Amino acid sequence: MNTLVPGFFPAEQNRKVLTPERVAMIMGHTPMKRFGEAAELVGAALLLASDAGKFMTGIDLVVDGGFNCMAI
Repeated sequence: MNTLVPGFFPAEQNRKVLTPERVAMIMGHTPMKRFGEAAELVGAALLLASDAGKFMTGIDLVVDGGFNCMAI
């Protein structure tokens, strides 16, 4: 099974918890220095759903502007 792992994407569900302090922490840890946009998940989802990704198994495809790679 493959999974698509989105990073921080502002949505109505999380706007209340995105305080200025929380946003500053996220931006300070994200190399791209911005939140993702929903359209940026489309390519990754299409890859996992298409023949182009048919030999991919057990992958967690992270789309997060580099947030995950900054964790050391």
